[in-house]
Amino acid sequence: MSSKMNLVRALWKAALIAFIASSYVEGKKKVYLAQKERKGLTHRAPVPVPTTVQQFKPVPLFVMLPLDTVHEEGGKSFLREPEVLRRDLMRLQRAGVQGVMVDVWWGIVERDGPGKYDWSAYMELVKMVAELRMKLQAVMSFHQCGGNIGDACFIPLPKWVLEIGDFNPNIFYTDMSLNRNREYVSLGADEEKIFYGRSPLDMYEDFMHSFATTFAHFIPNVVIEAQIGLGPAGELRYPSYPLAFWNFPGVGQFQCYDKYMRRDLIRAAVRAKKPEWGLTWPPHADQVGNYNYSSEHTEFFKDDGLWQTEAGAFFLEWYSNSLLRHGDKVLARARRAFKSTNILLAAKVAGIHWGSKTKSHAPELTAGYFNTCKRDGYKPIAEMFAKHRVMFDFTCLEMKNEDLPDWARSAPVDLVEHTRRAADRAGCLYAGENALPRFDRQGFEQIIRQCAHRSGSIASFTYLRLGEHMMDSEHNWLEFVRFAKEMQIGCNIRTWNAPPRSRQSRRVVDTHVHIPESSLSSIFEFGGTQLYTPAGAPTKTSSPDALVTGDLPEPRVPRVRPGVQAGTTAGRNGVPNQGKQTIHMLPKVSTPVLTGERFVL
Repeated sequence: MSSKMNLVRALWKAALIAFIASSYVEGKKKVYLAQKERKGLTHRAPVPVPTTVQQFKPVPLFVMLPLDTVHEEGGKSFLREPEVLRRDLMRLQRAGVQGVMVDVWWGIVERDGPGKYDWSAYMELVKMVAELRMKLQAVMSFHQCGGNIGDACFIPLPKWVLEIGDFNPNIFYTDMSLNRNREYVSLGADEEKIFYGRSPLDMYEDFMHSFATTFAHFIPNVVIEAQIGLGPAGELRYPSYPLAFWNFPGVGQFQCYDKYMRRDLIRAAVRAKKPEWGLTWPPHADQVGNYNYSSEHTEFFKDDGLWQTEAGAFFLEWYSNSLLRHGDKVLARARRAFKSTNILLAAKVAGIHWGSKTKSHAPELTAGYFNTCKRDGYKPIAEMFAKHRVMFDFTCLEMKNEDLPDWARSAPVDLVEHTRRAADRAGCLYAGENALPRFDRQGFEQIIRQCAHRSGSIASFTYLRLGEHMMDSEHNWLEFVRFAKEMQIGCNIRTWNAPPRSRQSRRVVDTHVHIPESSLSSIFEFGGTQLYTPAGAPTKTSSPDALVTGDLPEPRVPRVRPGVQAGTTAGRNGVPNQGKQTIHMLPKVSTPVLTGERFVL
């Protein structure tokens, strides 16, 4: 008997040793079925995780609001569709956007008369942004909306300013054909006290001081930046390429033929001891052509043209210095208006990238930037901004050189590099924008490349623009969310195959459904829903009635069966989601009574 017991013990021992030995493979413990990694739906929707470390310093991202966010109607200013705007702002916040930019239109705020300001609509917007804990960039828009690329509405200068212009049209920029541009008051009239005892500089300062006083409670915690408008489209430039006359990539025209600028040119020629230049310049039409000429077809802008002569250089220097003095004066008034507010001041420079591969850079010359193959025209601009501690804001960061046709002689990438280097050397901050709306991956990647410069990330980037093309298109929105996340974490996300973060829980919440009475008669014709597959066959997935009558007991949350992944959606009990289902309304069963219904989310 004892020998049999010893034999049994030996067999059990051998079996146990064999079992333990089989549990290890090449020194690794064998994974049993219960220890295998769970598969299936997770409790939280998957979130893309960058596979690389931080590549650049995160860049604060802002989004431009529509140009007509604040509009005038019936003599009053209103915030357009505030509930829709609030919903869009919440979506932007969840995507990682820090804030928004809005144009504060001179023609709306001071429309009723000199010194009569209406900030009501903008106060509503600022409070909304503050409630959502976002930031606001305010553009002091002393220009007209309409007449430039991307202008989707028309907001003129204040009526009382235009009435003065009717009697004295020389307050507006004028081209060689004496066409008056009413987008912005000419810098030649900067110190002319013909606006009810005030000069344009006085009007700009009073406007900014009123803004700073009205929104003092929100500066600088909510309203963190004031971008000072210095010309057409809010940019420091002349209106040299208005859409009424110009087509891409024309050279544009000089805008200095009003009496105030002609007078200043004559005085400059006298100071240079060349009084005859004040009478023979600006150049004539046979020398510079019209708005749509190419530089090589003009006597002035061709490679060996008049721009290289002593007289031509004198005129171009006077023309650009006049623009610099204008910017210097307005920014000095802005510093005084926003004194002790700690708000960040910024100013925008136009991204005139076409013709930048030529020697003369003709489109930049007509816009007021004396930038040629022999001269750096952006250095004095950056130095003037640095003098007033103003941030240098530049556009066209989304463009590549190869994106544009060869005949445009365009180099936007080189231009961005040029302006950024000028800002770095002058010691002022640098911010960027996109010139045209882009929703494609290539455009977003180019923006990231420009923002993540080898010398350090830029101060901020403002995306153009919030609208239906961005919010209503699933593809465009998801691409933007990916871009916003990349700017937030400072890293390129190589793959993006998951929806934005969402939670699935088993909490019971009360949902109150409000339906207009006009729609009830149509809804009452249907009593429930049935889900169908794309092939037209009913699915096995149960669906709740479209309308529930009376008070129903709280639905029981089914427990997960043994062996079913615990992370599946509550109530699904392991059944996979049905994709691409079609909802069909069922015939009326009974007249429903709408109540507060209880659902499991």
